Amino acid sequence: MSEQIEKTFRDALHEGHATLFGRQWAPWIAGILLAVVNIMLFAFEKPWSAADGVRNWGDWIFNSLAITDKIIIPPYLYSTSILNIGVIAGAFAAALLAGQFRIQGAPRFEMLKGVVGGTLMGTGAAMAFGCNIGGFFSAISALSMSGLAMMLGLMIGVYLGLRLLILEVNHLDFATTPPSSPTDKSGTTAWMKMQPAIGALVLAGGLGLALVYDGFDYSTRGGFLLFGLVIGVVMQRSRFCFVKAFREPFMTGDGEMTKAVILAIVIGVIGFSVLKWTDLREWDAQVSSGFWFGSLAGGIIFGIGMSLSGGCATGCLWRAGEGQIKIWIALAAFALSGSLSRVWLEESGWLMKLGSPVFLPDIIGWKLAMATVIGIMCLWYLLVVWNEVKKKFVVAF
Repeated sequence: MSEQIEKTFRDALHEGHATLFGRQWAPWIAGILLAVVNIMLFAFEKPWSAADGVRNWGDWIFNSLAITDKIIIPPYLYSTSILNIGVIAGAFAAALLAGQFRIQGAPRFEMLKGVVGGTLMGTGAAMAFGCNIGGFFSAISALSMSGLAMMLGLMIGVYLGLRLLILEVNHLDFATTPPSSPTDKSGTTAWMKMQPAIGALVLAGGLGLALVYDGFDYSTRGGFLLFGLVIGVVMQRSRFCFVKAFREPFMTGDGEMTKAVILAIVIGVIGFSVLKWTDLREWDAQVSSGFWFGSLAGGIIFGIGMSLSGGCATGCLWRAGEGQIKIWIALAAFALSGSLSRVWLEESGWLMKLGSPVFLPDIIGWKLAMATVIGIMCLWYLLVVWNEVKKKFVVAF
């Protein structure tokens, strides 16, 4: 009898594991979860962002090499850096739990695209005062006009990036897959069986590290690490991708990921507005500078970059957790170029010329501001559905 109970319990655990990690999650589920997590982050301290954490890595590298001498917070104490590390670790754990982790190489030309794409992403994020998360997703949820401007810039940039990819396919003859190498099947099988257990240990280690932060009176940092772990797991299991959300309507007409992003933004707008309207959070929080020139131009440059690199800011983070070498290269280029671009913008005086923060409710009031942003999202949704049927925006290869 005890063996039967134990077997049933084991089967139940396997069934639960298969439900969470045996199949890909629907994008709309991830959209809801990410929107809720972002609202919780805002209530906890500040909304979700990524670019400033990546730039912090670049600043730290240049300081360590004695190239610069900037006053910075160390990456292990900078909240957005810790959040980003959590995303990588969460995606790493999720990939292991699903038995999907492996080091993935890429042809040399793809590596070069990672460098170019990452460099453009760092430059664009510096100009837009944020990436696709802080400058678009969280900014537009915060009713910042810069978020709307960057949304338009990202659409233009992704379209131009897709055109470049079409030119590559049609006129350049480069290898598209890295050279294969012989593998030990017995070793691979053993590694696959070990992955779920290692993934569970990674999550347990993340929780333990959060408790260590708390023990040293850095409870907020520990909280950001936990939020990052959750984001990483959700994004890896759903393969949630802002690049796909902007690119697929032009590439194939598929709008599933775009609808998920739209849903997440609508939920975010409502949640952020409640927190601000009730004065639980400052009204100007996440109202990014750079409207309109910096957000628009930076969005275009960032959009081209994420098309070439194959991942946006957070897309690069969770894909890095899966072991994609091209993405690690893109992240390094992102960090270094973001740091250098910010220094140049500050020293040249251009940082003050990119625009200013504009809070939509200051212009048209709370109710109309919320209705306007949600209305724009509904219009975007209608265009996506119409394009799924008519394929009018699809670019032919």
